Amino acid sequence: MKVRTHLVLMAIAILLPATIFSGLALEQLRDGERDAALRGLHETARAMALTIDRELASSTAELEHLGRSASLETGNLRKFYQEVAQLQKSPRSWTVLLNENGQQLLNTARPFDEKLTPSTGTTVGLARQVMVMQKPIASNLLRGHVTQNLITVLYVPVPAQGGTRYVLTRAFSVDFFDQTIDRQHAPSGWLIRIIGRDGRIIAHSANTSKQVGQPVVAKLTAAASAQDSGVVRHATPDGGDIYDAFAHSALSGWTVAVAAPAHSIEATGSRAVATASLGLLLAVVMALIAAVALGRQLVRAISEAADAAATLGQSAMPEFAHSRVLEINQLHAALTQASALLIHAQTARAQAEAERETLLKNEYLARHLAEDENASKDQFLAMLGHELRNPLAAINGACALSERQGDTPAAATQALALIRRQSQHLARLVDDLLDVNRMMSGKIGLKLQPIDLAKEVGRSLESLRSSGRTEGYALSFAAEPVWVLADPTRLAQAISNLLVNALKFTPPGGSLALTVSATASEAVFSVTDSGVGMPPELLPYIFDLFVQGNASLDRAQGGMGIGLALVRELVTLHGGTVQAESAGVGLGSTFTIRLPRIAEPEAPAPAASAPAPVHPHWRILLIEDNDDARRMMRQLLMMEGHEVSDAATGILGLQLIKTQRPDLAIVDIGLPEMTGYDIAQHLRADPATHAMGLIALTGYGQEEDRHSALAAGFDFHLVKPVDINRLLEVIDRCGQTARLRSQNPDPS
Repeated sequence: MKVRTHLVLMAIAILLPATIFSGLALEQLRDGERDAALRGLHETARAMALTIDRELASSTAELEHLGRSASLETGNLRKFYQEVAQLQKSPRSWTVLLNENGQQLLNTARPFDEKLTPSTGTTVGLARQVMVMQKPIASNLLRGHVTQNLITVLYVPVPAQGGTRYVLTRAFSVDFFDQTIDRQHAPSGWLIRIIGRDGRIIAHSANTSKQVGQPVVAKLTAAASAQDSGVVRHATPDGGDIYDAFAHSALSGWTVAVAAPAHSIEATGSRAVATASLGLLLAVVMALIAAVALGRQLVRAISEAADAAATLGQSAMPEFAHSRVLEINQLHAALTQASALLIHAQTARAQAEAERETLLKNEYLARHLAEDENASKDQFLAMLGHELRNPLAAINGACALSERQGDTPAAATQALALIRRQSQHLARLVDDLLDVNRMMSGKIGLKLQPIDLAKEVGRSLESLRSSGRTEGYALSFAAEPVWVLADPTRLAQAISNLLVNALKFTPPGGSLALTVSATASEAVFSVTDSGVGMPPELLPYIFDLFVQGNASLDRAQGGMGIGLALVRELVTLHGGTVQAESAGVGLGSTFTIRLPRIAEPEAPAPAASAPAPVHPHWRILLIEDNDDARRMMRQLLMMEGHEVSDAATGILGLQLIKTQRPDLAIVDIGLPEMTGYDIAQHLRADPATHAMGLIALTGYGQEEDRHSALAAGFDFHLVKPVDINRLLEVIDRCGQTARLRSQNPDPS
């Protein structure tokens, strides 16, 4: 059998099934093109529904904002009318205020003083329905009883304002949604309709005046009632067929339908099928002609193509069915190899897509983790700022008091005592903030002692006065002595937090009343303000972490809602309770702390004046990189009679040790060039300096920091800021230890 005959038979054998399957593929292509066009139609309907939802959500948010107006709360409807008119965005919509019976109180479509007609039964019914459900409702197409035009209305409930309930509505004219429809930029010939729940057209992209209010075809209404979205095909009054894609608006329950002629949807697929069919026919004819007329050339081309395919494959010969024609066998082998390569490439591409999806998911998770960590950081920084501001304000107030009263001994003594007390408070706060988990879990240690609650409240109030926080407020303070067992720093913190909270939520010109009283078993401190008050629903949660009232323009500062949570935690640790009361928004608040009462302790007998302790004088080297701290510490130690030299770096300090041979060294840990640990290890390793005393004075105060200092060779570990008496005591002990070590170098 000749090659030409083989080619003809091969062409017939190949083209016959190819023609059959191509026909099936063309049919699928036509269906695919039609489905793609219908998806576009449906996506347009969904996009339009989402656009309507955004428009209604924006109007709902605006009406809810207006519902919180102070003018509405006080019943000043004229001012409220002006506020609503200023926010009016479009002449195609207007705002109406209804009372709880559905009757109009004001309508921005009419002047304020114009008498309004009574509401219709539909409006009254919808208003009462909104009152009962307490959620927004969008109406179907209505006839406005003021404008006498077709409109749609959005009803939004307003919470009780001053004991009165209202309904705010936004009325939309029939052409309000025309711009929304135009923004969809639908292809020519497509029709977009907004359909009410009753099946009547609310808006139409063409012939609006004729179509609005008309019912849509029953087939579309039935389909829209049965499912959330879909596509239906139905006949038109003029005898044509159209596809209608529909989707529902989630907020209003309206239906958005987008229609396109059936021939336009199917035209693309039909053209593709016709083009592909013509190409297939030409391919069959050309294949037969080529098989008959170009036998030799085709054989040579097939041979060359087989060689090229084999080269591209670069793999072992796969098994295949044997043919009587050598050239066909070669072509078959080459195509088999090419197929293997294509499959391999497709597999690799699928793996790459899977890896890309994995990377995207990991990036999404990482971004959310970073956002959560950032939120945690913000909460921590808010708590840190809140904790530190109170003692800093008191210190600043003491400085201001000292400046105003001059250099009198009384002023200096008062300011110095306050600064010392608040500095100790700051040190305690820093210690707590170094371990945030301990504070957040309530693991705060207390140093209890008998305290007169009245005096402690008076000191906190005086701190606020000296800082200027109480200027512009009317204050009253009535107290009787009553004693409690408490940590003075933590109790002052709780009292100060309540006072600052009262000032924060009371506008300037308001009043605060402080009382301290006693019952048979309790000491009671209360602060009553004339501030913004609290709604009843907030009271059960006011002491929770990060919970606070709504911010307003007359608030002194926003805060992060941690002050009252700390008050409750501290009062609970003292075995007491704290309670908040308010008659409502704008009616002020009262916070009351109740603590277990104790008997007044006996006054200690005056101690006989004892001679001041005499400390040995030591030669001390102070290594500290902070210039101010180093100078101040050197002056204090020299005033005690010690011989003190100092260095700002570890290298300079080691040089001074070699030349001066001090008895002991006080070393900071965080130093430039070399750390305090390095200095201690170097001195302990040198026989000439092994015996000298070493004290670590550092801001690192965790337990592991103390272990690290002792392991490096330090004798003692002190945390900044340190009490001078405590430091002098440790210096004596360290000097004695160093002296004994130098006298007995044998470790045993």
